[in-house]
Amino acid sequence: MKNLLFPSFLTVVFALLCLTGCAGKHGKLMESAQANYRVNDYEAALRDAVMALKHKPDYEKAQNFAPTFFNAVVEVRQRKIKTLESSSDKFRWDGLVAEYKGLIEINALVKSLPPLIHKKTKQRITFETQDYSVPLRQVSEQAAEAHYQEGIRIADSGSDVETQKRAAKEFKAAQGFVPGYKNADDRYEQAKSAGVKRMAIFTFESADEDAYKYGGLLETITDDIIASVLNNDDAREFLDIISQEEVEAIMAERHFGFSERFDDTIFAGIGQAAGVHELVIGKITRLSYAPARTKSKSISRKRMLKIPAGKYVDEKGRTRTRYTDKRISATFTHYTIESSVTLTGSYKITQ
Repeated sequence: MKNLLFPSFLTVVFALLCLTGCAGKHGKLMESAQANYRVNDYEAALRDAVMALKHKPDYEKAQNFAPTFFNAVVEVRQRKIKTLESSSDKFRWDGLVAEYKGLIEINALVKSLPPLIHKKTKQRITFETQDYSVPLRQVSEQAAEAHYQEGIRIADSGSDVETQKRAAKEFKAAQGFVPGYKNADDRYEQAKSAGVKRMAIFTFESADEDAYKYGGLLETITDDIIASVLNNDDAREFLDIISQEEVEAIMAERHFGFSERFDDTIFAGIGQAAGVHELVIGKITRLSYAPARTKSKSISRKRMLKIPAGKYVDEKGRTRTRYTDKRISATFTHYTIESSVTLTGSYKITQ
C-alpha cells in the first residue's frame, strides 16, 4: 500500500538508515520501528522509537524519527475522527472516545521521555502535543447518552428475559463511558433483574450402570459444570443457577427419585415448579475405566552437609564445634499409582 504520510522524505531517510546500520538494543528497536512504519503501523513505530530513546536518549536516529512518527500517528487518528464525526451511526461516539483516548495515550508516551537534546544541533527536541481532555469528555457524554437511550428503547420494546438482558447491557455501557450517568445504574439493576435467566442443572444420568459404582461420580460431574459456569463472570451476570438442594426438594414434593427415567414433560413440570427458564439434562452414554496400576522409579540424590568433626578452644578460651563438609548420597524408590476414567456423554437444554 502506498504511504500517504511524508512519503518522499521518509523514503530517503529510511534508505540512509538501512545503509548506516544499527547497533545495540536501541538499534534493534529502530530496526523494528522502520519495519512497523513500512506496514503503516505508525503507533508501533513510535513506541519502538520511544523505547530506543529511553535506552539511549542521545541516539540520533531515534531523535530524528520519533517526532515524525508522532506526527504520523496524530494525523491518522485525526483523520479517523473526522470520518466518525461525519458518520450517521448512532454509536459513532464509541469510536470517537477510542480515538481521543489513543491520542491522550501517545501524548503520555512521548511525555514519559527524558529531556531530549539533539546530538548535532544541540536544540531541544519537542513534540506538538495537545490537550484532548475536553473533546474526550464531550464525546464520552455523547456515547453514554446514545447507549442510555438505546437501553430505554430496548427495555420498552418487550418484557422477556433476552430483551431485558440486552437493555441492561446498554445501561451498563453508558456507565462505562460516564460513571454515574443519569439513572443508568438504577435502570441497569431493573433490567438485569428482569433479564436474569434461571437455570436448573439436573444431576447427570447414566446409561452405563458402571457409573453408579463410583460413588458421587455423576454428582461430581454436575458440580464441576456448575462451578465452571459460576467462575465465568460474563455468564454469571445474567444467569442464576438454582441449587441442587432446591431441585431435590421439588423432586421430593412430586415423589420423584433420581433413579427414575424422566421424559421431557416431567422435566418441564419440575422446571415450572422451580420457576426456571431453562433446564440442562445430561446423560453419560459410555464409561471406560482403566484399572489402577503402579509405576516405580529409582531416584538418587547427593548433598553436601556440614557435620561435627570435634571440638576446639578459640582465642578467648571458649569451646567451639569444628565442622567439616561431607558428601552424602541416598537412593530411594518413588511409587506412583495411576488410574483413569473416560466418559462419553451428551446434554440438552430445554425450556
